[in-house]
Amino acid sequence: MTDNNNNNRTIIFGVHGWWGSGKTWLVHTLPGPRLVMDMEGGSEDVQCHTVSWNPLDSPCPGASDLTEDTSVVVDISDYTVVTHLLQILETGIHPFNSVVFDSLTENQKQLKEAVANPGQAYDPNATFEQQAWGRLLNNGELVIRRLRNLTRKNSKRRVNVGIVMASDTEQVPAVPLLQGALRKSIAGFLDLQGYLYTAVNNETQELARIMQISPSPMAQAKCRLHNVHVHYGDHIVNPDMRDILAVINGGSTAETSYK
Repeated sequence: MTDNNNNNRTIIFGVHGWWGSGKTWLVHTLPGPRLVMDMEGGSEDVQCHTVSWNPLDSPCPGASDLTEDTSVVVDISDYTVVTHLLQILETGIHPFNSVVFDSLTENQKQLKEAVANPGQAYDPNATFEQQAWGRLLNNGELVIRRLRNLTRKNSKRRVNVGIVMASDTEQVPAVPLLQGALRKSIAGFLDLQGYLYTAVNNETQELARIMQISPSPMAQAKCRLHNVHVHYGDHIVNPDMRDILAVINGGSTAETSYK
């Protein structure tokens, strides 16, 4: 029997959008303490308590050192650190309630270096062979599958997972900016995939964040969470993941405005 201290429904969600649309801010509204795999350095600008951690030379922070709004940030420039963190998460011996992957777009670039010619130095001028594209897909999907499994009932410690992706806005509809076949398969792993953009409220003239959660001619999106569709419809104004999770788990929610 799995000893699991989180009986609530946990989800894996992805968000794509323009750079600067608020994707990193959004995933930092997941319940804390949260582990942030930061490939882009965006966590330096979030408005919550952050702690830096190097998992290769120091133990996992203890729960007593963290708060419900702490983001434990691991600065990742080497793909092997991702697999090391996944091994820690899969033991269930950690204090985290959420995991942030920021971003899958950048992680693919790191992974591409690792799988181009295994065991050899990466040559950016070399042709990326057909077999390497297969390794890129296989390893990329394996990471997403392992993250998804952390949200499931048989996980030793269930967590919520948030994945950030840039958008390929040259495509119509806009899709996550990913390389290879993963751009076609990513939605199948997710409970919720939002397209995040900003718009001006015509009445207040204030800037709002809008997350589209149903597919449209504008952008690829997905929601298989019934309560979320009933509560919000096709778009969520100024989304906050704590509010969304409250809806999923049948609780009340006060709409959260961007600050």
